[in-house]
Amino acid sequence: MIAICMRSKEGFLFNNKLMDWGLHYNPKIVKDNNIIGYHAPILDLDKKESIIILKNIIENIKGRDYLTIHLHNGKYGKINKETLIENLSIVNEFAEKNGIKLCIENLRKGFSSNPNNIIEIADEINCYITFDVGHIPYNRRLEFLEICSDRVYNSHVYEIEVDGKHLPPKNLNNLKPILDRLLDIKCKMFLIELMDIKEVLRTERMLKDYLEMYR
Repeated sequence: MIAICMRSKEGFLFNNKLMDWGLHYNPKIVKDNNIIGYHAPILDLDKKESIIILKNIIENIKGRDYLTIHLHNGKYGKINKETLIENLSIVNEFAEKNGIKLCIENLRKGFSSNPNNIIEIADEINCYITFDVGHIPYNRRLEFLEICSDRVYNSHVYEIEVDGKHLPPKNLNNLKPILDRLLDIKCKMFLIELMDIKEVLRTERMLKDYLEMYR
């Protein structure tokens, strides 16, 4: 499945209540009743109040499929893994009871840029992973995926992130190796995470052509 999404500085209302962060579905090309997932805002998951916020989000997205979260926003230094695991375990249990798959996303820098950290947390709390292709250098993508492959549920697809900007692919030459492997491990969906509608639709066409050839 290809899910079309866009990034936006303003964001979009989700369910007429929540402001989607990071994974902004553009209402011009994806109607509300076709939205399948949600991206939570950046939270300090070492704090108990973040549990309340995430539970509220989960309550508001019942009937959807998944919730993607950041463990932090490129945070360096010591992470209190014990507290992180304790808080996320509570959130994941609540998500499961409400039929929502909790997914943690790999980031470009900091604790979550290390695949061993990502899989350790996911295994410990028994949740899923959102695999962001563009957050990983070209030469590390396959290695990163192999470490996390058992937990990957969906993937953010674009060329690469440079200076905070998601770049669109001119073609799929650089993406094809990782896309092939994502399909091999039965990744559920590709999400096109770009800001320009024309680039989103152009990338969608390339991915559809690719998927036809893969079959």
